[in-house]
Amino acid sequence: MNTALSVFNEALPDFLQNAQSSELTKALAGNINKRLSIRGNVFRMVVGGEEVRKADGRTLNVVIVNAAPKVSRTFYKNAYVQGETAPPDCWSAQGDFPDPDVEDKQGAACATCPQNIKGSSRDGKSRACSFQRRLAVMIVGDPTGDVYQLMLPSRSIFGEDDGDNLSFHQYVKLLIANGRSIENMITELSFDTDSATPKLFFKPIAHVNREQYDMAVKAGKSEAAVRAITFTVAKTDGVKKEPQAALAAPEEEPKAEAPKAETPKEEVPPPKKRESKKVDPEAKKDLADIMKQWD
Repeated sequence: MNTALSVFNEALPDFLQNAQSSELTKALAGNINKRLSIRGNVFRMVVGGEEVRKADGRTLNVVIVNAAPKVSRTFYKNAYVQGETAPPDCWSAQGDFPDPDVEDKQGAACATCPQNIKGSSRDGKSRACSFQRRLAVMIVGDPTGDVYQLMLPSRSIFGEDDGDNLSFHQYVKLLIANGRSIENMITELSFDTDSATPKLFFKPIAHVNREQYDMAVKAGKSEAAVRAITFTVAKTDGVKKEPQAALAAPEEEPKAEAPKAETPKEEVPPPKKRESKKVDPEAKKDLADIMKQWD
């Protein structure tokens, strides 16, 4: 019995063997955000906010094609509740000063902020304001070459190493010491099984081949890669700022009514949307230069 999906199990004609999704098909799909989640110490592929696949093992090979030039920071007053999304109370895209859009700034600068003091978190062990770094990665073996956003938590960036398994910061230093570029390497991601919360290790596996290199160069300059590494509180992180009714004007124009004798009411203009910041792709630094700055 044929189903709507059975066509994908059929052998492709010879002239379509090397064909992938066309630019037309991708354009029709729109700007669908793709993320590589590490929730529950499992690699999960999330497309448009829905989990579509998860890896079977504890390791995953990727090519890192782009990265945010600096570590970002976020602070939440309230404790995290499973299944709920809320915007941070204070944040910094560059990790130095609160962004201009922040209404409840916790300090004038991140370095001197009281939420940056070790022990200011609820458990009294870490900082209340957390670090993140956004990466754009391709999954090795995925013929589409799609770009996924991978957001690293603090302990994956600066955590302790375990032999050849390195934190991201130490991994970058290792590549620089050996004259290698991160986008030219196949990187193994693995979970620290001794960590109570998701923590990643990084390890170089091999150099990319010619086909992977060409795909990585193209992917690193793509709009999807730029979106993946751009810090946006609402769009990239899937956070709801306010109810929709408070953000947008009504979609339908009000119907005209016959004039009445009563005193006309003052017309209230529809609320305005807050404009989100966009990153100019031309302002992006080369990954090799960024790696040197990390060192």
